Amino acid sequence: MVRNENPQVSVVVPVLNAAENLPTLLGALQQQTFPCDRWELIVVDNGSTDGSREILSEWARRWECMRVLDEKRRGPSAARNAGVRAARARILAFIDSDCVPAPAWLEELVRELDDRTVWAVGGLLVSAAPVSLTEAFAARQAILNQEDFFKELPYKPPFLLTANFAVRRAVFERVGYFDEALRVGEDADFCWRILKAGGKLALAHRAIAAHRHRSNIRSFARQMFLYGVGSTATFLRHRDLVERNVWIDWRSYAKLGKACVKAVLYPFIKRDYYMRREGALEVIRYSCFLAGRIVGSIRHKVICV
Repeated sequence: MVRNENPQVSVVVPVLNAAENLPTLLGALQQQTFPCDRWELIVVDNGSTDGSREILSEWARRWECMRVLDEKRRGPSAARNAGVRAARARILAFIDSDCVPAPAWLEELVRELDDRTVWAVGGLLVSAAPVSLTEAFAARQAILNQEDFFKELPYKPPFLLTANFAVRRAVFERVGYFDEALRVGEDADFCWRILKAGGKLALAHRAIAAHRHRSNIRSFARQMFLYGVGSTATFLRHRDLVERNVWIDWRSYAKLGKACVKAVLYPFIKRDYYMRREGALEVIRYSCFLAGRIVGSIRHKVICV
């Protein structure tokens, strides 16, 4: 692909220790149906120590439309913001390093922005073929279901995940960049600032990317904990949009209670290998998430019961 000095779209990918996933991701990006002379690729390395930087440098030598940046400030928001500042296009698309876009991903994502009333759009995230029990659990639970996050519920407005996302460059000038103080929940914060400014979000059902979930219990538990911590910070910033006290989240406690029952009973009444372990994994999911909520509430001095 030849470097385009005036691209229509800039694709930004934040990277941290993703050496295992990068060849698959970059190969899929090379196969995009969106005209190759109309977009550029900006990959931002956020301090990788696993050889990711060397892989990126080698790809960039062979792929002229690709630029590799280094961002020392840690966190996905800082990495994405570095990519935004370096981008030359009027539309910015984002995908995470643990995702693999379908061939028509970029084309379908950008198509949704033909509607001038749409400020930002998200594509669907499907689960990559699981290779571990934890990945199978995350897939069956649809933990990163873009359609669920996009639903407007009585207690929260819709938002979109930046793992599969596109936004007009002018929006950053209007609502600001991703909040670098947030390590989790920065996508909800950004989307809710768009809604407050009068913008419109959309969901592109044919802009599909496969997401690789956490492969072991330790990393999965940490992810759930961080989701809980991040949710308190995000909701605290947008109390005017959230119509109930999300820190007193009885639904999550009820789910944890149900999971505990399943963890005790399922090993005895289920024959399927996965189902016998589902309850225990749900206990890990909801207990770590609620623990994160409690830690986040204490950190932000919010009463949590």
